[in-house]
This record gives sequence, structure tokens and C-alpha cells, in this order.
Amino acid sequence: MSDTLIYAMSTRGSMKLEQFNELFRRVYFPSLEQVEESVEVDVRRQIVRILDSLGYCEFDFDGRIVYMCKPTLILLPVFGLPKAALVGARSPALIQKLKAAVKGHRNKAVLKYLQHSGVNAAIPAALCIEAMDVETIQEIARDVRIACETSWPAAWALANISSSLNNIKDSLNFESRAEPNWKRRVFLKERLFFSGFRTDNPENFLAEYKDPVSQQLHHWLWKDGAAAQVGRDWGRYVFLAEEGVNILLYDEKLQKIAVPVTVPLPCILARAVALCTGMAPLLATICPKRVGAVPPGHSIQIYSGITNVIAKLVASKLCQKLIYTRFEIDRGGVLYA
Repeated sequence: MSDTLIYAMSTRGSMKLEQFNELFRRVYFPSLEQVEESVEVDVRRQIVRILDSLGYCEFDFDGRIVYMCKPTLILLPVFGLPKAALVGARSPALIQKLKAAVKGHRNKAVLKYLQHSGVNAAIPAALCIEAMDVETIQEIARDVRIACETSWPAAWALANISSSLNNIKDSLNFESRAEPNWKRRVFLKERLFFSGFRTDNPENFLAEYKDPVSQQLHHWLWKDGAAAQVGRDWGRYVFLAEEGVNILLYDEKLQKIAVPVTVPLPCILARAVALCTGMAPLLATICPKRVGAVPPGHSIQIYSGITNVIAKLVASKLCQKLIYTRFEIDRGGVLYA
């Protein structure tokens, strides 16, 4: 079932977001009577972010269109023999061609299937080629007639070209405004999510407003009585930086970084850390005590293969200070740090 969704999406170069939602329901929840709507929405949101971060497609929520990325072999930032992951659209025919091409280089390359599990079961298996040299990966791409980016690991390139929090802050236009008479939620730094409760600081806060007609969400950052519109993902990190709240946990020995599920990384940075391995992040729960500013029992995503240099680069882009700790995850998916 993990490949069904991406195979169906790959039959089109792009589709409307409503078409994706219907396709998702048919593939992931064939019997809608057996699932509550809230669960469906949460799972869909999680899968949407992972598909985007792994480079399969790009979601334009403003234009409400999903664009499939072109099939490409991208270099992973690993030590030892070079490794490349397949990203973008895929089909059974393309996979067969890739298998045949790797088989033609059997003494110099191997194709590995890495299956996802748990809540990530709907994510396509990661296809990774390990080769004796970069030239072999390039030859395989030519045989399959797909793009190949091996001059530089994609994770490095994405982390470097990503915008920074300082750029976002400089672009904000604070103006004296009246709050709209719409349903409002405020982002709570103590709990790391939007809540209908009022903020303790009425002058400085990040608010989410729902347009009663279009149902679209708008986010305003308030500061000393003035407000500026901001994107949801970047807005949360702008607010946390202003408040001096650090939420990125890092295990340097295991090369893993943990990010609260309710404060996901902005799109390009999420893709940068995901393409360190080409694998979806592991979902876990913080132990019964606060770690840094992450509340006890909070859900987190753990990305692997994150070198210290990349972790520091991502943190600097977000004006975050890494919280260095040790990760120990028990069988119940609880992280002790």
C-alpha cells in the first residue's frame, strides 16, 4: 500500500489539492465510516509534509495545487561509498528500469529498499543506490533516463539556499491594525501549539484567524500593538526566537535531531534534513519531563543522519540554539533525553 498513493499521484504532473484529498481518502481510508474526521485530517497533514520533505512533490496551498517533482537521483551526505536516493514521481515501469540499470552494474552498485513503518506506512519505500563511485550513479541515471544531481548533496544545497529567520523578520510589515472579528487561536510558547485561550502577554503574540467564508487561516504576529502577516511555519519560529525559546534537540553522537510535531521545520529546511537519509522521520514522544522548552509528553519527529555541521546550519537559519542531549527511545516510542 505504501507505493499506491505515489503511483496514483505520478500519473499526473500536477493536480488540484481537492483531487489529492479525494485520492488520499480512497487510498488511505477506503472505508470512511471507520475513522473519525479529526484522525483523517491529522494523518493526512503528517503524510503531506513528509511527501513534500522527501522531494516526491510540492504542495502549493495558496494556489491549492500539488506538483509532482521530476524523477531524480540525488546524492546523500554520507561517509564512505556514495549513495543516491530516488526522489520525485515514480511508476512501476520506472522502478523496473532502475532495477535493470543497477543489475547492469552489479559489480559496482546495489539497490536498497528501505520500508517505513507505523504511521509512515503510507510513505513510499525509500530507494537508495550505493555505488563504488559517483560516475556509476550517473551512468545508471542515464540508462533510466532520469535526472541526476551528484555534484553536491541535496541536503547541503537546500540548507544553504533556504531563507533565514532574519530575512523573514526583515520582510515583516508591522502596522497598526484592528483584530478581525473571526475565530482566533493564539500560539502558546509553553505548550507549543495554537490554543483558544488568551495569551498572558496581550502585546506580543502570534495569532491564527479563520476566515468564516473561505475557511482559510491567516496568521498575524503582534508586537507592541502593531501586527504583521506571516506564514504559519516561519511565524512560529519568529515568535519563539523573540521569546528566547529553544526547541531543537540534538544528539551529536547518534546524529539525530528532534523537532516538535506542532512546530515543524519550514519547507526547505524540512527537506534538507529529510534528504540526509531519504527516510521519513521517526515519530516519538518526549519523556515525562520537560527537555529544553519541549513539554513532557509532547510528540516529536526525529530525523537521522544529521551531521553536527548541518544541525548547526539549520539551527542558525531559525535563530535557535541546539539543545545537545542523548537520545534513548524505549519500545513504547518514548524518548528519554
